[in-house]
Amino acid sequence: MIKDVITNIILVILIILTIVVFIMLFGDDLGIHIDVGEIIDSISEKFQSSDEEEETEDSSESADAASVSSTQEEEVVTVASMYDNTVTIEYELSDEVLYNPLMGYAPSADSDDEVDVDIDKTRLVYIEITWAELEPEQGVYDFESIEEKNNLEEWRSAGKNAVLRFICDDPSDEKHMDIPEWVYKMTKDGKYYDTSYGMGYCPDYSNEDFIEAHNEAVKALGEYFSGDSFVRYVELGSLGHWGEWHVNTDEDEDLPNIPETSVRTLYVNAYEEAFPNAKLLMRRPFTELPEGGGVFNDMVGDYDDTQTWLEWIEEGGEYDQTGEEDGLSAVPEIWNTAPVGGEFTSSIEMEEMLIDSYDTTSDLIKDSHMTFIGPKVPDANAISGAAALRGDEILKYLGYRYAVTKMEYGGDDTQSYIGLNVSNEGIAPIYWDYPMYLYLKDQAGNIEKYELDIDLTSLYGGESEYVMTSVPVAFDDLSNYRIMVSIEDPETNEPAVYIATNATRSGYMTILL
Repeated sequence: MIKDVITNIILVILIILTIVVFIMLFGDDLGIHIDVGEIIDSISEKFQSSDEEEETEDSSESADAASVSSTQEEEVVTVASMYDNTVTIEYELSDEVLYNPLMGYAPSADSDDEVDVDIDKTRLVYIEITWAELEPEQGVYDFESIEEKNNLEEWRSAGKNAVLRFICDDPSDEKHMDIPEWVYKMTKDGKYYDTSYGMGYCPDYSNEDFIEAHNEAVKALGEYFSGDSFVRYVELGSLGHWGEWHVNTDEDEDLPNIPETSVRTLYVNAYEEAFPNAKLLMRRPFTELPEGGGVFNDMVGDYDDTQTWLEWIEEGGEYDQTGEEDGLSAVPEIWNTAPVGGEFTSSIEMEEMLIDSYDTTSDLIKDSHMTFIGPKVPDANAISGAAALRGDEILKYLGYRYAVTKMEYGGDDTQSYIGLNVSNEGIAPIYWDYPMYLYLKDQAGNIEKYELDIDLTSLYGGESEYVMTSVPVAFDDLSNYRIMVSIEDPETNEPAVYIATNATRSGYMTILL
């Protein structure tokens, strides 16, 4: 149709041009005058109109093709589409607290801390180490004292994992230093302070000798903890009060400031080299945020501070401590690929955050897509029963929460297909490649397992995915088997994660049939 229209237009134009040429040659003799410019403009409009019509039709055809393609992509082959004998079972979601690996509350590992750790309800612990206690003498590292103070043998043997933070300035209620005496004697360019944050000593983080010695200490930490996968999260501390990469120059303008990006990057590089298998997190989304790095918020529950922190993540922008216009990077969906941690603020009572302001607290945690919170966490022995229940409610959505909401199975005389609808009811994915398996247990107790083709790290909070696998069991014989599902720890190759499905369990395995 388009070709016919164009052919007709060309014929008309040729006729017009012939007439125009004739008139130009003999028009004066015949008393005929024409405006050639108008004719050319008219012809141009014809071509333009034709091109626009063609583009409109092509665009329409492309849109239709895209629509068909999109529809085809959304079509999922299911067991029900393959077999008429398909049986479908739907499941309710579990409403219980699930204590799963690499997520949840992370109370202090320190036995002297005020929080009483319930070892049965904790999968993470928080370890904080000051440089002064790590390296009392240059090159001499006191890991024995650190192990004892933080009960590390107990946590390891119980199968827990750790969040680690190394700090150089921890404000307290008395004058002190958190860097070793030998480092102070070598540099002597910091300053003691006494502010509303507390008392302590702020070193000059730009000092080259300080940086070199610090990075050696971080290297030693990495070597010590690299023997196993105990430390899974490392919060990049080192700089600023509490290792939070800011200094209280508002109250004491003589304190050494946080250095600019080029210097901060030296600290980041040291952590990347020392902890290649751990997830690194920063207090803010700095420009030097390492690839795959997450963030942490130590003001969980404080609306204003958390909203500011969320704005940093959403928009990036200036880092006020150094005046760098692009000191912070915009990473609005960082939680899709990297963990978000932090702890409850100390500026608001736990009772208030969990009772009077619970809705606000809950919304802030969800908006942040947090995976873990610690070391300041609800302590059931120090708060009311109502507040403790609210603390448990947070654990029902914190981190990942995978569930099976539907199972289909059908087949023939030689094999069966089992399809599962898997959802993530939490607010974040898991950040390690934990495989999901389907298990068939026969009447003799023998178990065969089949890995499901699903990437749990890409199943974000609130999403679901249909996954199907075949098993070499005739459909009529499938009723003689128990069908179970679980997520395994890739290091032990054993079930290790509870599924949030309201069904009977056998250990970490959820019985579907």
